[in-house]
Amino acid sequence: MHMKSIVAATLLFGLLPVGPAGAQQIAADEQEFQELVAALKANDAERLSAISTCIGQGIGGNPTGAAKFMGVPVEKAAEAWCTRMTNGIADGKLTLADVNGLNEGTVTPGAQAVLTTMSEGK
Repeated sequence: MHMKSIVAATLLFGLLPVGPAGAQQIAADEQEFQELVAALKANDAERLSAISTCIGQGIGGNPTGAAKFMGVPVEKAAEAWCTRMTNGIADGKLTLADVNGLNEGTVTPGAQAVLTTMSEGK
């Protein structure tokens, strides 16, 4: 389970910000998504690893737009996006539907709340 959740998190954080052209689901179904949630919630090292991996991969082709949406400087956009998304998933504030909506270019109310609210000071 540990390796599977890291792979899923890498897919989420590597592809999600790119948008619909590169979008892939992070989980085949709700059960798989809940396993990812549980892994991120239960293991701080894994959560931090997912955030770090995400930041390293960047947030796609429009960091300026993402920064403006989140209310952060452009140079902090990747860190804010990755921290907020990871914590939103781990804390149960983002659902699979929210994440899939972002992959399709739709910002659900849940995703908007997570991405526009500071998380761990980011």
